[in-house]
Amino acid sequence: MNAELNQDIDTYIDEVWDDVCADIAHLVSYPSVADTALAAPNAPFGPHVRAALDAGLGIAKRLGYAVSDDEGYMGMADIAGKRSEQIATIAHIDVVPAGPGWDSDPFTMRRREGWFIGRGVIDDKGPAVLSLYAGAYFLRRNIVPNYSFRALLGCDEEVGMTDVQHYLKNHPEPAFLFTPDAEFPVCNAEKGVFAGSFTSVDIEQPRILAWSGAEAGNAIPGQSVLELAVDARELPEPKVHADRITIEAAAPGVSRISARGIGGHASLPEGTLNAIGIALTYLREIDADLSDFLRAEERAFVELLAILLADTTGEAAGIACANEAFGALTLNAGTIAVRSDSKLEQSVDIRFPDATTGDDLAQALRLLAERFGASFTVGRVKDPFSVSADSPAVQALLETYSEVVGTPAAPFSMGGGTYARNFKRAVSFGPEDRDRKLPPFGGPMHGPNECASEALLKQALKIYIRALLKLDALDLSA
Repeated sequence: MNAELNQDIDTYIDEVWDDVCADIAHLVSYPSVADTALAAPNAPFGPHVRAALDAGLGIAKRLGYAVSDDEGYMGMADIAGKRSEQIATIAHIDVVPAGPGWDSDPFTMRRREGWFIGRGVIDDKGPAVLSLYAGAYFLRRNIVPNYSFRALLGCDEEVGMTDVQHYLKNHPEPAFLFTPDAEFPVCNAEKGVFAGSFTSVDIEQPRILAWSGAEAGNAIPGQSVLELAVDARELPEPKVHADRITIEAAAPGVSRISARGIGGHASLPEGTLNAIGIALTYLREIDADLSDFLRAEERAFVELLAILLADTTGEAAGIACANEAFGALTLNAGTIAVRSDSKLEQSVDIRFPDATTGDDLAQALRLLAERFGASFTVGRVKDPFSVSADSPAVQALLETYSEVVGTPAAPFSMGGGTYARNFKRAVSFGPEDRDRKLPPFGGPMHGPNECASEALLKQALKIYIRALLKLDALDLSA
């Protein structure tokens, strides 16, 4: 890319950056957690997501896009090109629930020491705004692209991706698409996604009255609260993780145990600490010290939990596997609850390589459940997928990243499940950075105090503009 064009891109970014930041803050202000129980016409995921979608489309319209939406499932922002075939981006404006542990309102974006803090700043409202401003470079500079450009705004990525399934029933596949919902340089392979839940038998006169973990199965819980039918004064001092456990009276004869872990995303367990596991360790100490405190049915399920929470590789559960193309399987026990029928229920979220299958995982976990008198129910299953690293589009993205950052680039695989897996020719493309050290006041995506580096987002906008220009010059018909 010539120096003059490169300078013009830098000038454009400087022109719009204050607006970019303001628009990210505006989108963050919507608590857009998808909830089909609140569905209404043209709002299949509830009013909060619909409001965020309208806000995102409002940004696009202000930038000069032609906007529309697919019955509330997906927003579309279009720039007409010389050809009807599309180059597209897709980002999502829905978020996981805020969850506990925040230092301030999760839906009021803060800027501190070069970081944005708020639910969705990195996953995926910040990148959604970047994608709109990347395409708007064509409009601001009066460039008619060879391909039409479409920026898609999804509404159900965190829950089930039914939005993109609905969209693809009614609209053609793009010639190529990338989603700004992963790390640079390029992720061309995603592990399979396997979700399910373990359920105990009925428990009469339970000792475990309530238990909470993450707000969503694909989040590693940073906090877990356990309520027991025992006076808090009778409980022993924790032997393990004492600095992460708080014990208090919830009511006469009822104790509340709060465990503090290190939250994160289910697909990236490194550096996290599951708070359910901390609470579980202490619960087992209580059961030993108070002479068989738990009911027999509870104890059996607790022993099952101990296996599920023993590691994040599935080794203890007997499902560990790995290969070179996709890496290792990961296992997260995210949500836990005492149901209204007095049964305990624990969810699992597994990201798996093509060294195993969803059917094999289901069989292994059903047998594991039976060992402890429990049952296992399969939830959603998505197979691993990949796009050739040698394709011209993937190579164009790698070249763009290398040119901007100044380092060699190679594609990689990951455990996160993005929109890319739903399209025939698509990859995920930044701007997260797992190697970047987070500040002490910030947290990871899906965790409390979710944060994003302003410098990294600004660099990502430059990468996206240059990438769209490179893609637009390719023959993507092959």
